[in-house]
Amino acid sequence: MKPQDDAPGVHHPKAVKLAWALIAVTVGFSLLYALQYFLGGPLRLPVVARLYDMDVSPTRGLVAAAADDGSVRVWNTRRDWEMVVLPAHHGAATGVAFSPDGSILYSAGEDGRVRKWDVAAKEVRQDFDAGGDRLNDIDLSLDGARLAAVGRDGVVRVFDTDSGELIQAIGPGEQMGWAVAISPDGSKVAASDGVNIQIWDAVSGKPLQTLRGYCKEEGFATQKECEKADKRWMGHEKAVTALAFSPDGRLLASGSEDTSIAFWDWENAQVKWESGGHWAAVSRMVFNEQGNAMLSSGLDGKVRSWRLPGGKGSAYYEGHLSDVNGVAFGLAPETILSASSDGTVRVWETLNQKTVRIEWAAYGLQSEWGETLVYWMLFSGLVGLFALWGMWRFRPWGHLLAIIIYIWGPVVILGLPLLETLSYPLSYGLKLQVAWPLMLMSAWYLGLMLLLTHESVADFYEAPPGLSLSERLMMRSQTHKLRGTIYTTAVWLLIFVVLYSLLRRFNLDIAFMRHWLPFIMKGSGLTMFVSLVSIMLATVLALLGALGRLSKSSVANGVSGFYISLIRGTPLLVQVYIWYLGLPRLGIVLQPITAGILALGVNYGAYMTEIFRAGIQAIGKGQYEAAEALGMSRAQAYRRIILPQAFRIVIPPIGNQFIAMMKDSSLVSLMSVWELSYRAQKVGRQYFRALETFLIAAAFYWILTVIFQLLQGKLEEYMARGERR
Repeated sequence: MKPQDDAPGVHHPKAVKLAWALIAVTVGFSLLYALQYFLGGPLRLPVVARLYDMDVSPTRGLVAAAADDGSVRVWNTRRDWEMVVLPAHHGAATGVAFSPDGSILYSAGEDGRVRKWDVAAKEVRQDFDAGGDRLNDIDLSLDGARLAAVGRDGVVRVFDTDSGELIQAIGPGEQMGWAVAISPDGSKVAASDGVNIQIWDAVSGKPLQTLRGYCKEEGFATQKECEKADKRWMGHEKAVTALAFSPDGRLLASGSEDTSIAFWDWENAQVKWESGGHWAAVSRMVFNEQGNAMLSSGLDGKVRSWRLPGGKGSAYYEGHLSDVNGVAFGLAPETILSASSDGTVRVWETLNQKTVRIEWAAYGLQSEWGETLVYWMLFSGLVGLFALWGMWRFRPWGHLLAIIIYIWGPVVILGLPLLETLSYPLSYGLKLQVAWPLMLMSAWYLGLMLLLTHESVADFYEAPPGLSLSERLMMRSQTHKLRGTIYTTAVWLLIFVVLYSLLRRFNLDIAFMRHWLPFIMKGSGLTMFVSLVSIMLATVLALLGALGRLSKSSVANGVSGFYISLIRGTPLLVQVYIWYLGLPRLGIVLQPITAGILALGVNYGAYMTEIFRAGIQAIGKGQYEAAEALGMSRAQAYRRIILPQAFRIVIPPIGNQFIAMMKDSSLVSLMSVWELSYRAQKVGRQYFRALETFLIAAAFYWILTVIFQLLQGKLEEYMARGERR
């Protein structure tokens, strides 16, 4: 391959040739890394091992956790948390359970096997065949005699742990089995069946009970009818994802994808207590030995404790970087343990809900970042190859595409995990051990970026050779503009990355924000409606006020002057209260939305009056004289000549007023209007998470402002088209 044939004699600066070489090396390494990764090669960034379940031995000396790499990690707490890795399964390990004496460990995996481990010898004693389909959950009876497992096929299998024989295979269920629980005496087994729970006799397989949601008040057969009548629906609305029997076997606790937790009197198919458990799906639940407390973990990254009887939440524990998939009562009465997809097992002190110990299954990036980086390397390699071809052919778009790939991509793909890794609760040496590949890649991309933006390279690709001078000048102008937009966007992305990392350190409850985002955003339509109607009213009042101020009529001038003085001289908050609370004393009762629109429109109309007046006065006297010479009346002159020019002048300040009004529309929340700010305030106060909810509201206002700024810019260009001609 050789450069463009129709441009012979083009001089190639050394910096351009170096840029070609570095991009070729970058493309080659990116594709090599991605392809060997997908083919199972050894070259890959270190990532944590996601932990999907955990258990503590009854002797309190061992902690086991199932990992996504198919292994089971076992820590000996009496030997300073010495870790042993058991290569348990092909595919992820999904469940673990200790025998009553702690000498045997059972593990389940995606390979459809249940393995019985001799913990001391670190070897498999028995291998239970659970159908060869992915297993999602296992549970062991209190005496260790029976083990229940459920998987993707929805079949519940009960095994005799001594012989390894299959006692019963129950199902298949109508839905995938996400959770299973066996009663303490091993006589009954429960499994999730979508939103319902099925309970069978563990030996005979006979159905004993089906737990379905129901309306608390009689006469309503469906959930829709129940909620329409404003009655309480008992049970779950989405799939059941966690189950646990109480030590006496009388209660069955269930956790759901809908974030709720229910405590069932399963014999009577009635919910005794119900609680809003987490802000995302509940993953695991476990009772203490006395049955007076329960722990639950969720995909919101939290652990919660519950008091029994009553099912009331007593405390919550937060600090994990990802989903919490396992939980257990701890090594001492005042501690609990949790295992997470962030690759850590944490020991918590129950008195103050603080982490007292963190054990890592493996040091590395969070799994989602490792996977994202692989797909980014594949994408950037393919697109980079296309950009390199364009640069070799002297195409400006090839250079611009290379800038986009190697500036935008690394800022996000490397910046976010790098900043997150540097915030790990680890020593600087371990942080460096994890982060050095990212730092090395960042340095490489930085060097490539500096080379691509170097003056000699940038000037070379401003316009392709072989064009006429006028075409080259036009192309150069367009290239400069696009390049500036790319650089500006890169700066914005960098600021976003830094801000996001800082906000993560504020201990924001991301799952809470995700859960309540739809509810808060339902008020966005009302916010936009109030803003648009208010600005239209303000524009009309401002135009009339400006004409009044410029009028030779003393009455018009006096009225408009008093209006401006009164409104600008009093706070907007006071005006809102007068419209909503003052007018009823005169017998005029306005709806809250109407009062809010009038208050905003009248207030901003006064400020915008002076903007319109200044815009009109900016039109030279010659325009008036020319209109008069053409025989136009004063009204015709204003309509055809003066106002069109004045509107072009006032668009920028009017746009600023509209932006301010969109934010001030939040004041209608004082009248209990269910717009965006009111919803954010209501949820934030209820759950003591005002920062999270108001950040959602602030993000919406900001996005709306950015969109309006873009539209305003387009409008300004359209109104100024005559001057460009």
